[in-house]
Amino acid sequence: MAKREKRFRPDQRPKQAAKPAPRRGLTPAEEAAAAAYEANLSPVRPTATRPTAAPLIGTRAAAAQRLSAELAEELPVVRRDLRRIALTYGAMLALLAIIWFAATSTGLISA
Repeated sequence: MAKREKRFRPDQRPKQAAKPAPRRGLTPAEEAAAAAYEANLSPVRPTATRPTAAPLIGTRAAAAQRLSAELAEELPVVRRDLRRIALTYGAMLALLAIIWFAATSTGLISA
C-alpha cells in the first residue's frame, strides 16, 4: 500500500527553512566611498558678527564679548516676536470691542 501524501490545512503549513538575517551595516566599498566623500567636505566656519581681536578665553572680557555677540543676534528676533504679540493682542482687543459695541447697540445685551 502506497503512503498517502500528507496534506496540510492553510493555517498549518509546514515550517520553511529560516532565511538568514539580512546583513546590517556598510560594505567595505561603501565605507571607503563615505570616507572619500567626508574628506572632500570643507569644514564650516562660523561667521562672526564683528571681526575683532578675541581676548583670552576664560576671561571676563571674553565672556562679556560672547554675551554681547549672542544678544546682538537674538535682539532682532525678540523684537519681532514682541511686535507680533502686540499686534495679535491689539487685534483681539479690537475684535472684542467691536463685538461688545454690536451686542449693546442691537439690544442683545444691556450695559
